[in-house]
Amino acid sequence: MTHRRFVLWMALILALVATACGGGGEGGTECGGEGGGKEAGLTILEATFAQDVSEDMEPINPTTSFTPEQTVNLLLTIKGRPKEGEVLARFYVRDQEIASATVDLAEANEGVIFSIGENTRVYFTLTPTEPLPVSPNYRAEVFLNGSPAGTYTFAVVPPPEAIPSRLIEVTLAKGVKETPETYEPVEPTTTFAPDDAVYVVGVADMGKYSRLEVNWYVGGQLVEDATRSLTAQEDLPEAGFYFVFQPEAGWPTGEHQVVLLLNDEEVQRLTFTVR
Repeated sequence: MTHRRFVLWMALILALVATACGGGGEGGTECGGEGGGKEAGLTILEATFAQDVSEDMEPINPTTSFTPEQTVNLLLTIKGRPKEGEVLARFYVRDQEIASATVDLAEANEGVIFSIGENTRVYFTLTPTEPLPVSPNYRAEVFLNGSPAGTYTFAVVPPPEAIPSRLIEVTLAKGVKETPETYEPVEPTTTFAPDDAVYVVGVADMGKYSRLEVNWYVGGQLVEDATRSLTAQEDLPEAGFYFVFQPEAGWPTGEHQVVLLLNDEEVQRLTFTVR
């Protein structure tokens, strides 16, 4: 079998820009999540994710799924025409905040936010400065005057032309050997000494913008500083990879685990023993 290979070392850094402005009008589709928030006289009637926003502040192509390079638009319909108050949106992937922005409803009088009919529409745009990692675990948390008012979920999916991503094989080992085509595990085992480095060696089909991540658990506790990931910038069929980790103070005796996530979903959990 021929394998393409890459080394997985650097953790992904998210760099995003969020801007906020406003719109008005009726309509829109309700997005996933909890909504209908009401705080300090402000009420959210609808929340809509969309690929774009029209000149008259209507959603274009409403959806809760976006490709990595698309801008995410969140439109909120606020009941009535409030003359003051703040609307804050914080965007997250899992528990990591990636962007936030605030709209001051008092600016409606200056033409920044527009009202049509009896309600007011505000929208936020999340524009990636680099492709967003593929994940089903995105959300926007909305606050009205500083109080939680709704959580709205969305996903980032692979571009339609990307190959399907899948983990093909994975092995724990005490080392790794580089070949012209792939990486091969050296001394495959699930039993290690306290001063051993533990290698995870495998093969995966990686579609464009898909991400493979490793999490190490020592005695059941996640070692956050040991998390590593890589995002494929092109389709990589049958790509060889490896991760390696060794605690500075050595491994404590007992059972530990390594977990692989592909596009933010667990695909393999391996248990090993240190004696």
